Amino acid sequence: MSSCCSVPGAKPETCTRCGHTGLIVGAPAVLPHNPNAQDGAWQYCANTECDVIYYLDADIVDTDNVITQVCDKATDKPTPACFCFAHTPDEIQADFIEHDGVSTIKAEVKAAVADGLCSCEHLNLSGKCCLADIHRTIKSIAQTATV
Repeated sequence: MSSCCSVPGAKPETCTRCGHTGLIVGAPAVLPHNPNAQDGAWQYCANTECDVIYYLDADIVDTDNVITQVCDKATDKPTPACFCFAHTPDEIQADFIEHDGVSTIKAEVKAAVADGLCSCEHLNLSGKCCLADIHRTIKSIAQTATV
């Protein structure tokens, strides 16, 4: 696990619903889905048979409570361009248009990644940083806007 996803002193616990020991992703991954989530060593339950996506002690965020798809769960939700912070292509497009061809979302995600607040290797289906996906989305939006 990279240092961007570590929570000092955190010990992985098991999911209260399925018993799977999940990867620690921290609160930044959970906040887009639950703005009231407490800070802490939130974990991602990768068990595809379990409806829990994130958990911290007895607190959970399940497939019914997320706003976008997370990794390979909640596939009935929109697929984000950024899995860590749940930014969809539609949201990026609206941001791009609102700010006259400049994406504040890309700048915010870039700053969050620099601060070690991402969990791309766990949450992005590709296992890679979402910034490239955001860049491709913006490039596509810009090309469509100029056509």
